[in-house]
Amino acid sequence: MRVAILADIHGNLPACEAVLEDIDRMAPDYIVAAGDLALRGAHPRETVELLADRCDALLMGNTDCYLAGNYLGGAYRERDHWKTELLRWTRDQLGEAHLKMLGAMPFSIRYTPRKGQDLFVCHANPKNLEESLDPTLDELSVRRFFMHLDAAACAFGHLHFPYRRRVGRMIIADVASAGIPRDGDLRPAYGIFTYTPKGWRVQIRRVRYPVRKATQALTARKVPGGPILIHKLVEARYRHHHALLEAARRHSGLPPPGPVLRPPPGAPPRPAPAEPVAAEEPPVPRDEAEAAALRQEAVDPTDLGHAQATAIAAEPALASQLESANDLDG
Repeated sequence: MRVAILADIHGNLPACEAVLEDIDRMAPDYIVAAGDLALRGAHPRETVELLADRCDALLMGNTDCYLAGNYLGGAYRERDHWKTELLRWTRDQLGEAHLKMLGAMPFSIRYTPRKGQDLFVCHANPKNLEESLDPTLDELSVRRFFMHLDAAACAFGHLHFPYRRRVGRMIIADVASAGIPRDGDLRPAYGIFTYTPKGWRVQIRRVRYPVRKATQALTARKVPGGPILIHKLVEARYRHHHALLEAARRHSGLPPPGPVLRPPPGAPPRPAPAEPVAAEEPPVPRDEAEAAALRQEAVDPTDLGHAQATAIAAEPALASQLESANDLDG
C-alpha cells in the first residue's frame, strides 16, 4: 500500500498543481489532503475544488475551521487585524457550499494494510488542530500526543517543516508544507508512506514550481495582507530556523550541514547515484547558496508585491504584523 499525503496547501494553486503532478508519477493507492487547504493563498476556491477532485480524503485543519466558523484562533479573533480581513475575503471567494464542506471534513483517517499496522493521518497531532509537533520537543513531550494512539505510523502537517522521527516503535513524519514551506526551501513538500514487509517507509519529496506566479497572484488579486504573505512565502523560515533544522536532521539521521565540497579542476565527473535523487532528497537545500538561488527565482525585483513586502520587512512600525505572520494560527 502506498499513500501520498499533502498538507498545508493554503490556497497556493501553482504549488498544489505541481505537487499533484508529481504524485501522479508516484502512482499511490490513495491521496490525502491533511488540512489547511485554502486560507492565505490567492486561489482558495480553485485549490479546494482541485483537491476535492483529486484526493481520496480531505481532512480538517485549524484554518479550515476558522473559515467554516467552527471556532477562531490567534489573530483571527481580533476585529481590526489584517488576518480578519483576509478571513472575510477568503470566505467570499469560497462561497457557502465550499465553506460548509470545509466545516464537515473529518479530523483524521486510517489506512490498514494489515492488522496492527495502521497509518494514522491528521493535521497537527492526534489530539487537536492547534499544537504543533515541533522537532525540538523532548521525547516525553512528544509521547503525550501518541500514548493512546494505536498505530504503526502517523503523518501530519501544521508546522510547515518536514522531518521524520521515531516515537517508540512508531514512525511519525511532518509532511508539510505543500503551499508555504518554512524550512528554508521554497519547494513544496509532501510525503509518501509505503507499506513494506518491514513496516512503513516514509519519503519526503520536494517539487519545483513557479513561485513567482504565486507571489504575483497575491498582488494581482488584491489579497488582504498580500505584501506580508509574499514576504513570508519567500522568506520560507521561522525565527528559530536553525534550532528546528538541527533537530529535524538529527531525528532523520542526517549529518550536520557542512560546506559543499566541489571536485578540483580536471577531476573526472562523479558517477550517477544508483537510485533517483528524489528518493533520498534531504528536506532542505544543500546550502544557503542554493536556498538563496531559489528565493531569487521566486520573485521579480520589479514586482510590486515583492517591493512592498521588502518595504514592510524594513519598516519597524510594522514589525508586530510580521511577528504575527510567523505564528502557527495560519
